[in-house]
Amino acid sequence: MRIKDVYSKKITSEEEQGGYVIVLKDRLTFFPTLGRRFQMIQNGRSRRAVVESYPCTCRGPGLPHSHFFVRVKAVRSGDRVTIRRDSKSGTRFLLQVQSHPGREP
Repeated sequence: MRIKDVYSKKITSEEEQGGYVIVLKDRLTFFPTLGRRFQMIQNGRSRRAVVESYPCTCRGPGLPHSHFFVRVKAVRSGDRVTIRRDSKSGTRFLLQVQSHPGREP
């Protein structure tokens, strides 16, 4: 499997609090177009997902931009999230959450 077929990142406390996974701008093309619904399968359960965005000025008021994200249930800071494009369907994605080592599941 090529690295471009997988999106993986460690969950931050901000993501845990918001119930989402940030999608880095350079990996937006991995997912369907912003606002287009797709299937996300987590623990054998399928649900609808969508890449969303919110405006931000974290770099200062002179550098407004957007952050992109996908809502994901039950992620905690330190967890490793891996999203794979399903080889059977380009609009279906498989989500795996690996709990932070040393934390009870």
